Amino acid sequence: MKATTFVFIIVFSSFAAAQPIGAGIKLGTTLTDAISSLPSFPIQNTNHFIVGPYVEVRLPLGLAVEGDALYQRGLYGNVTNGSGSGSTWQFPIVLKYKFLEGPIRPYVEGGPTFSHTADIYGELPFVAAIGETPFLNHRSNFGITLGGGIEVRILKLRVSPEVRYNGFTVTNIQDPSGLFHSNRNMATFTMGFGF
Repeated sequence: MKATTFVFIIVFSSFAAAQPIGAGIKLGTTLTDAISSLPSFPIQNTNHFIVGPYVEVRLPLGLAVEGDALYQRGLYGNVTNGSGSGSTWQFPIVLKYKFLEGPIRPYVEGGPTFSHTADIYGELPFVAAIGETPFLNHRSNFGITLGGGIEVRILKLRVSPEVRYNGFTVTNIQDPSGLFHSNRNMATFTMGFGF
């Protein structure tokens, strides 16, 4: 049993070590609103800057596994009124399939994603005098990421514009009276720059 385990570890380690690894940074923005509200109670939504590192393990047959750590500042800042910026960290782990060979490779991707809302402290006093206090229901969330993009190789640099859909399981922020809540479905656009 120990000999079989040892052989498995040696074979798996040599296979994993032979795979090219890439890394870089992603920059982008949200394409959808972070907060949904009733038409009679509009809340100003703005696009939010996304930045973070990524690591990609390139596998045979056009496959790759990518892990990101993406920071979004002020995602819920329009409802926190000084109780923090409502920033989030997202940690998607996606399996990619890259079509074609050559310097331009379209791809599709999908996998689980994990999210953590930071910079919010307990109750969220809302900017307007609505007489209610919205609550942070969940700091952590999980869901699915689906997307697609194009990887363009320029010498050793890889530039990857992509669009992603993130679907989460729970609502992070919700007003007790039902006037607004955080969206569970979001779309993002990012540009990856890596090697």
